[in-house]
Amino acid sequence: MRTCTYLMSALVLTVLGIGAADAQAPTSGKTSVLSIQPISTMLTVYSGEFELAMSRSATIGIGATHLGAELGEDFTYTSGDVKLRYYPEGRAFQGFSFGASVGMSRVAASSQNTQDSGSETKPSIGVMLDYGWLLGAQESFYVGLGAGAKAVFVGHDDFDAPGTFRYPTARLSVGWAF
Repeated sequence: MRTCTYLMSALVLTVLGIGAADAQAPTSGKTSVLSIQPISTMLTVYSGEFELAMSRSATIGIGATHLGAELGEDFTYTSGDVKLRYYPEGRAFQGFSFGASVGMSRVAASSQNTQDSGSETKPSIGVMLDYGWLLGAQESFYVGLGAGAKAVFVGHDDFDAPGTFRYPTARLSVGWAF
């Protein structure tokens, strides 16, 4: 848990340093984006994000994801993350960005055929590479496309396989910039 706290502190200090060096407003005039991932919703993966410009080239955001699929077992996955993104072109919400996330993830599983069940809430970290567009006459419609990876630090509490669970991430987000 201390590693997660140290990593989050380093990320916040880095973004604050970028923000201090680049304290102008975003070039689009938009300071926030609220988005969802509608395609993944059809696959019972519900995800949303709020992103706030700290400067022309750095943003901070929060995101949440919930997966509730039935694959022979009842399995749920819920995560909440703080996300930091850097836009090297100096246009928040537009163009390429890379970033990192730190958060907490809850994994729960149970089987109907046996009495086996378990759940854990553990820290997670991730990396992201994204591309964003602000579309429309007033640049208020947001489209974001991205890929990355995430690691959840699963322990010994309820699951038989301790260690780090790693998986790829992808997003196609649509939303409103304001």
